[in-house]
Amino acid sequence: ASFNPPGLTVAVAKDRAIESLLYPNSTFVLNLLEEGKHIPFMKQFLKPFAPGEDRFGETETKIAHNGSPILQDALAYLECKVVNRMDCGDHWLIYCSADAGNVFNPGGRTAVHFRQTGTHY
Repeated sequence: ASFNPPGLTVAVAKDRAIESLLYPNSTFVLNLLEEGKHIPFMKQFLKPFAPGEDRFGETETKIAHNGSPILQDALAYLECKVVNRMDCGDHWLIYCSADAGNVFNPGGRTAVHFRQTGTHY
């Protein structure tokens, strides 16, 4: 979304539990997954969770400077701070500054998930 300062946008469905954590000045880590290693993470994080249940379970993580978990097997990560959020129908568009990050495998390729249709998850 922005090169200077570095920034990005994330669309989050309003019915997702994570939505309640993404208000201005809150922080999170965006973990970028590597092609060929992303399927187990998708299975882990896309399944339903009970309120308060640890979504990371036994997934190996370390803690970023902003206090958020970094996946040990991530290709790269960005430490983000929410700057603004915009109401966009059934989603929020979250604009974040990318304040820090690292690439663990410079030769790796970022996984991309294509949906059969854009009308549902």
